[in-house]
Amino acid sequence: MDSSQLIVAREASKVRFQNGDMDFVLNWTIDVSQSVGMAPSQAFHALRDVKDGDPVGWGNGFRLHGEYNAARAASFAESGNSEVAGQFNLVALYGYRAALQYTNPLSNDFATVLERMERTFARGTELLGIPIRPIEVPFEHTTLAGYLLEHDHQERPTIVMVGGGDTARKNLFYFAGFPGWKRGYNVIMVDLPGQGAMLNGGLPFRAKMHDSVSAAVQWLETNAAVPTGELTIYGVSGGGWISAQAVAADPGIKAWVAATPIVDIAKMFLRDMGAVLRAPRWALTSYLRLSQRFNTASQINLNKYASPFGTENIVTGIGEIIDTVRPIDLTGGDLPSLFLVSEGRARKSSAKRWPWVTISPSAAFRFRWSSCQSPVALTRTVS
Repeated sequence: MDSSQLIVAREASKVRFQNGDMDFVLNWTIDVSQSVGMAPSQAFHALRDVKDGDPVGWGNGFRLHGEYNAARAASFAESGNSEVAGQFNLVALYGYRAALQYTNPLSNDFATVLERMERTFARGTELLGIPIRPIEVPFEHTTLAGYLLEHDHQERPTIVMVGGGDTARKNLFYFAGFPGWKRGYNVIMVDLPGQGAMLNGGLPFRAKMHDSVSAAVQWLETNAAVPTGELTIYGVSGGGWISAQAVAADPGIKAWVAATPIVDIAKMFLRDMGAVLRAPRWALTSYLRLSQRFNTASQINLNKYASPFGTENIVTGIGEIIDTVRPIDLTGGDLPSLFLVSEGRARKSSAKRWPWVTISPSAAFRFRWSSCQSPVALTRTVS
């Protein structure tokens, strides 16, 4: 597993590892720590003996980190210190979540670590008194697993939190659930097709992801304890594309936050994965099979990338999306929006003329869509 095996383009700057994929995930783990769970020093401690590009060491380090903090949580709970016990459960939760990043999704270990993650999440939120409950949203032939965080019987603004491909509702909790709880928002977090619990539920990632978002919004309107306040959708990673679809389709959404907005995911895939996607399909299939046979890390990454699409490999899955998806038409829309784009990504977008979206401000962080065929033009970037 070295930099030449990167499947998706990553950041140019490195934190600890030269391997781009592993360093990207470390960045993500540290980002979680800024909201909830482990401190950055705990993440580095879990990786203290891990060699660059070693997926087994990564998984073992964070799994042991989760077990250690789960034991500390139990000890504090026995002594009657519920608040500290709750916090340590959340530290354990995101240790287990980090371990899953380099655990083969088809292995028994994955199911074991996932169960521990579910248990520490339930226990941690209960001990901290976070008003969150599991929900099931009817959709097609099954239900979408999720959580609803409701403070009380007072009407409050509500956030619909949407992740991308490699995500689950536990991830959505650190993006919006925990911060929303601290700031008085209600939050709904649902595993959409190709995400979390739906990986094995027969619902793969698809071209029309907004249908599942609409199902979650309809469920909320029917089942919330009080009428839903103003509805904001917040999309991260691939959720920037899913949320763009939802904004175009659902007039009930009154504001949009995205990190970052994506209106043409086909062009994004071709930009970030062009070398892989342009290779002859037969040659690429042979390479992927050979890589999986001799490289454990590659096998784990390729299985994780392919799982959301429900296909044999990631290239087949993305190819099907590219063949069917169309750019999202946001022309004429007007709603309060906030787009978070790193300075590096913004520079790269302008230099490469990445056709995401043009933004013309009509007020502070209020944008009118004028064209989707030009590079990003932001009045403010957030690094």
